[in-house]
Amino acid sequence: QLNTPTPPAVIEDPALLRWAYARTHNIYPTFRPTPKTSFLGALYAIGPLLFWIAAFKIDRDRKEKLIQQGEYKRPFSVF
Repeated sequence: QLNTPTPPAVIEDPALLRWAYARTHNIYPTFRPTPKTSFLGALYAIGPLLFWIAAFKIDRDRKEKLIQQGEYKRPFSVF
């Protein structure tokens, strides 16, 4: 019955309890910070930033060289 005045006790699912515990309390049970994981973390954090800095600098230097040689016309030049 859907509208019973005396509902039965809540039946707890042990698999659901284990899943909830694993999601909240036991996040990284086997992780150990080692030199390799520290290096990989730094590589993933700083690597893309350094890549884009280098890419934009190389492109800017190439365009500046072409502008000084007179082979590149600036697309949004005021003069």
